[in-house]
Amino acid sequence: MPRLVRRKPLLQRLSTLLNPMDFLLWLSEELETRDWDSENAGTQLGLGLNFLFLLARANSGSAPPTDDVFGSEDKSLWLSLIVNSIVWGLGIFAVTNGVYTMTRTRKYRMFEANINVQPGTPSARRVRVKGSPASSSPLRYLANMITPEGPESRSHPDKNRDVWELAVWDPLPISMRLFCLFGPAHVLVYSMFLPLASLDPRPSITVFNTLLLQVILSAQLVLFFSKFTQQGKDNSIIQKEVMHEYDTKFVHPLMHPVVRDVGIQVSTDAGTSTEDIIETGTPTTLIRRSFKTHKNPHIDEEESAPARRSGIKQSGMKPSLLTPSGCRNWGFNIRTFPIETRTQLE
Repeated sequence: MPRLVRRKPLLQRLSTLLNPMDFLLWLSEELETRDWDSENAGTQLGLGLNFLFLLARANSGSAPPTDDVFGSEDKSLWLSLIVNSIVWGLGIFAVTNGVYTMTRTRKYRMFEANINVQPGTPSARRVRVKGSPASSSPLRYLANMITPEGPESRSHPDKNRDVWELAVWDPLPISMRLFCLFGPAHVLVYSMFLPLASLDPRPSITVFNTLLLQVILSAQLVLFFSKFTQQGKDNSIIQKEVMHEYDTKFVHPLMHPVVRDVGIQVSTDAGTSTEDIIETGTPTTLIRRSFKTHKNPHIDEEESAPARRSGIKQSGMKPSLLTPSGCRNWGFNIRTFPIETRTQLE
């Protein structure tokens, strides 16, 4: 056993174990880093929660009146408390999952977009370029709905200070499948038809109508979600093919044109009998390998300023195994050179 250098006090260790923020941090890491792309887990969990909520709601009838002399209490107090706790817990879980699914977004910043031209989407907003992207949460979503415009958004845009930020809706697949199979609408339907009334003439018909309505609602949401997902995949394939055709028909011929050398000999004297001579070379492909990089001015200037002020030579330092942060935002721009003594083949 290694020697303990310093042991934490008992009170500090107990407070660390009982701190709910550690559990919430672990839960957020599991939700964000775990591979939830498989829809089987969401389908099984949604069907299981539906069955559990159906049983709990059907057995959560109100307590019999106290002045009923001939009535007998069928359920104990503990069983009623457990069933009601399950009903309320599953209802809160369904509402929380629905709100989280609708409000989860991913932030993208468009550094090269014109700050004076607003993008044609309500998801875009102008933010400070030096500020860190805000995390998406239901409370922030409600705050943006209550106060959509602030003093900074009404100020005149500055291209050196402001940038457009796009909040793209990015729900988890398991959250979306749970929303389709066990959402707030399903909880509302169960609450409207269950528990059964004691004087209901056709209780089996009521339960059948409830299940049929739930199946129709779930099938409609799942079909809508699958069609929407398929539309997004089809659009991405079409955009990829359009860019491929653009590269094949326009970009690549300009980058690597097929050329050949042509030499022409012409006599300037009109009285001479020298014939004109034309020599044509073999067609070859001109490969242009030069390119020009464009840095991100908002990030590279801030990161390179401390290095210039320090004056430390980088040659004496060990090579870094990580990608420099300045290179992450570089782009490529093809430079075209004029052909002087070559003709391009049609």
